[in-house]
Amino acid sequence: MRVLVTGGLGHIGSKLIREYAKRPDIELIRIFDNLSTQRYCSLFNLPVNENNKVKYEFIEGDINNIEEVRKAVKDIDIVIHLAAITDAPSTINNRELTFNVNLEGTKNVLNASINANVKRFLYPSTTSVYGEASGLVNEKSPEEMYKPASPYAESKLKVEKLLQEVYKESEFPVIILRKGTIFGTAIGMRFHTAINKFCYLAALNRPLTVWDSALNSKRPYLGLNDSIKAYQFFENNGKNGEIYNVLTKNFEMQEIINIIRKFKDIKIEITKSPLLNQRPYEVSNKKIRDLGFEFNDNLEENIKETIEIFMGIKNP
Repeated sequence: MRVLVTGGLGHIGSKLIREYAKRPDIELIRIFDNLSTQRYCSLFNLPVNENNKVKYEFIEGDINNIEEVRKAVKDIDIVIHLAAITDAPSTINNRELTFNVNLEGTKNVLNASINANVKRFLYPSTTSVYGEASGLVNEKSPEEMYKPASPYAESKLKVEKLLQEVYKESEFPVIILRKGTIFGTAIGMRFHTAINKFCYLAALNRPLTVWDSALNSKRPYLGLNDSIKAYQFFENNGKNGEIYNVLTKNFEMQEIINIIRKFKDIKIEITKSPLLNQRPYEVSNKKIRDLGFEFNDNLEENIKETIEIFMGIKNP
C-alpha cells in the first residue's frame, strides 16, 4: 500500500507516519508539507519496519500549488489529508487565508486524487462544526443546530459539504472523520489545543485561565493514538461519503484540571469572558463504535506523559 499524508509533519502526522511504518503492508509513505511551522524535527530518525521494505518520500510543497499536489498523489492508494490551518483562535483575524488553505487547498488535493484514481480519501474535519450546543449532538443533528464559532470550523464544514457533493456525483471513495480536540504527545506536537496547552502552562508553573461557565460543562476530546487508529480503521471500514464523529470521550474542564493536579501544583484564573476553545458541547461517538471501533486512549496517562516531557524545567 502507498500512502500520502499531507501536513505529515504536524502534531498528528508526525506520529502517524511512524505508526504506519510498523505495518508490513505499507510500501511507501509519502509526506507532503510546506514546512510553514518549521517542524524539521518530524523528519528525524524515521523508523522502518522489520523487513526494511517501507520507503519514505518527502515533498516540500503547498496544497495551493496544483502542480506540486499532482506530483504528490501520483501512484498513491490512500490519501490522508491533514494539511490545514488548525489553530482556531488565530483564524479569527485570518478568514481569507483560512478558507484559501482549508477549502481551496483541499479542492486541489481532492481533484488531483480523483484524477490519480486514489482508492480512499480520508479527511479530518472537526467536532467544532457543531459549535456551542445543548444536549448530545451526533452526525444526524440538523444543520440549523450547527454554530461554528471560528473561520476554522466554518471552513471545515464547507469542505464536508463539498466532499459529500463530490461523492454523490462520482462515488469517489471519501470518508470524513469529525474529530474531537486532540491530546497526546508527538515529535511534531503543538500546544494550542486545550489539554496540551494546560499541560504546558502547568509544567512552567503558569496559571491556567478558565472560563467560569466551562468548568463543569463537557467538550469532545480525542487521544492521538485513537486518532491514528481511526485512520487505519477507515482504510477498510465505514461507508463512503459518510461522516463519523471520532472522539475518545467528552471531558469536563474540571475533570481535566483535577488530573493535572495529580502531577503539578497549579493555579487557576477564572475569567467571565467566554474562551473560544472552552465553549461547551457534547458529542456522540456511537456511529463509529457501532462499526466495531474501540477507543483506548487514557487521559490521565497522556497528561502525565505530556507534563513529563517538560520535566527539565524548574520554574519557581
